[in-house]
Amino acid sequence: MRLDPWKCPECDQPAKGTLETIPGIALLLFDEDGNAEYFGQTDVCWDGQTTVRDDRDRVRLICADGHEWLASINETNPQPIWRTEP
Repeated sequence: MRLDPWKCPECDQPAKGTLETIPGIALLLFDEDGNAEYFGQTDVCWDGQTTVRDDRDRVRLICADGHEWLASINETNPQPIWRTEP
């Protein structure tokens, strides 16, 4: 796949990854009267993981410094994002 831009517009670092949404179930504890408190644990539903995209299907990238930006994505282009010279 190809991402454009693949480097952070603020610091010029390559993207660390895509921002993802992962659904989860925050577990609850109930007392005898039906009052609930959070248990302090969340069961993560990994099969529901999705990449955060805008209405133009651009993905949200993040660099190691925590900067976020939108990038167009071409998932059919077989060219690597990062190349190292031989």
